[in-house]
Amino acid sequence: MKNYERGELAKEILTGLATGGFIALCIVAPGLTHIAKLFKTKGARDKYRITQAVRGLQQKKLVRIKRKNGQDVIEITEFGKKRVLAYNLDTLHIKPLKKWDRRWHLITFDIPETQKYARRAVSAKIKEIGMYPLQKSIFVSPYLCKREVDFVGEFFGVRKHIIYIEATDIENAEKVRRHFGIY
Repeated sequence: MKNYERGELAKEILTGLATGGFIALCIVAPGLTHIAKLFKTKGARDKYRITQAVRGLQQKKLVRIKRKNGQDVIEITEFGKKRVLAYNLDTLHIKPLKKWDRRWHLITFDIPETQKYARRAVSAKIKEIGMYPLQKSIFVSPYLCKREVDFVGEFFGVRKHIIYIEATDIENAEKVRRHFGIY
């Protein structure tokens, strides 16, 4: 098993649970043989690390262990699912195309003052994933980014306030092209 930084093993287990839903655990070899196989454990030390990571997730209420059909089953909780979404948000970025399709992808939003923290967070995250700010609440990218924008909007609970636009021409296109290195 590879060396994980502090918290990385738990993050891997939680992400795996989110994609698989739940993992049935055998009662033999303190209940974690299926997870141990996924991480290619080599000995008792590795199995102990996995056990500790699962216990930590359980203490933080990110997973729960239930008994189903005579087997222990690890299930991810709603709180755990939200944590995985936060992990996904951290790694989110727009994938550049090999050849630009000559379309601009714009988003504009009008998030109410009552949700100003969400507005700031959306603005910062949209900028972070690679969109260029044309104005305070208008961003542009030469690459398809609807999925990423939808994810950010849903995560912060303001998707209904975000409008996604595809355009063939925008004002100040040269400045934006230079920013993205498109000539």
